[in-house]
Amino acid sequence: MAAAAAGRITPPIGQTLPLERAAEAHAAIEARAAIGKTLLLT
Repeated sequence: MAAAAAGRITPPIGQTLPLERAAEAHAAIEARAAIGKTLLLT
């Protein structure tokens, strides 16, 4: 946890989508089509 808090560990970001496309992001996660983390941006 200390390494993550210090910024030495970064998760892989697979896709970023605007909040308006949250349903699409959720569908991709459920279908296991998203690799890495899915971020919703405001």
